[in-house]
Amino acid sequence: MQLEGNIPGAGCAKIEISGEEITSVAITGPEKAGLPFLSPGFVDIQINGFAGVDFSSADLDVEEAIGVLPALWSTGATTICPTLITNSLPAMAKNFAILEQARAKNSDFAHAVPCYHLEGPYLSPFDSHGAHDPKWMRHPNWEEFQELQSAAGGRIGIITIAPELPGAEEFIGKARAAGVIVALSHTDGLPEDVHRAAAAGAKLNTHLGNGCPALLHRHKAPFWGQLADDRLQASLICDGFHLPPEVVKIIVAVKGIDKCILVTDAVHVALLPPGKYSLIGTDIELLPSGQVVRADRVSMAGSALTMNRGLAVFVKFSQCTLAQAIQAATANPAKLLGRSGVCSHVAPCQPANLVLFRQEADTLRIDGVISKGRCVYSA
Repeated sequence: MQLEGNIPGAGCAKIEISGEEITSVAITGPEKAGLPFLSPGFVDIQINGFAGVDFSSADLDVEEAIGVLPALWSTGATTICPTLITNSLPAMAKNFAILEQARAKNSDFAHAVPCYHLEGPYLSPFDSHGAHDPKWMRHPNWEEFQELQSAAGGRIGIITIAPELPGAEEFIGKARAAGVIVALSHTDGLPEDVHRAAAAGAKLNTHLGNGCPALLHRHKAPFWGQLADDRLQASLICDGFHLPPEVVKIIVAVKGIDKCILVTDAVHVALLPPGKYSLIGTDIELLPSGQVVRADRVSMAGSALTMNRGLAVFVKFSQCTLAQAIQAATANPAKLLGRSGVCSHVAPCQPANLVLFRQEADTLRIDGVISKGRCVYSA
């Protein structure tokens, strides 16, 4: 297969694909008018559901999980980390097992899903809990986590916890030794808790600027520790609701583009019409504006964001280049995951997971998507 497109920041390129790999990339000159942009497929490390499919639902089945792929491809995403949120241990184990069955049954799903993200249940039950149900929250427990890891076939690659909980540092050390990425969020702790977690091996802030108390102490808030600690990367939800432009710009200025990762934190209402829905027993609403909120309006409840729109909002809010935004949605999460089959750059020997798109004012319009060396979506 041959492709031609403009690689942001590099110029016009001709790409050769053989089998499931990129075999050659030739830059032929400056960007060429009329051609689409070309980049690695987008990597979303935090996605709770999509297009009517809720990965945490008690009704999740194998075919439903696999069936989410075409909708995801249409937004440019080729790699995702299905994310289970705080729930009972049996419910989480059941759904991890279903995701494993989906990987075993469908090679496209296995390729798109290198690992899973567990957000909870080791989170703060206080002001920062958001849409997570405090009744299922508990202190970090390594033996308990190993039971979930067994159900997940060893593929829980990221776990988000609150760093102030008793046992957090010990848990983080064991997770790091086991190759599990520890992220911090939904915390009511102090900056010192964040720094201790980073010293123990935590690597990431999950949706930085969210999962924290609505009102921040001017000095003693976990957000400041998360922002200041250079050992921690930051994921950002750029849907126009979770973070205002000023905060996005500050996070990028402090962390640097190399430590920023774009995520959607999408729930199952993404691509669905506005209306009232349920998220593990919590009533939520997708507003006509596109914002997802708890029915009681106490907090947001994930998002209806797609990666192609998140990239466009990130460019607008951060004032970074398109090439830098692409890095935050591809190379940075790919490096964090360190998993085979994830394309990080348009380069020889990389997996042939690519997206062709055109830049518009409020989104990236997807022309086509390549996964495992074959076209899986065409506009």
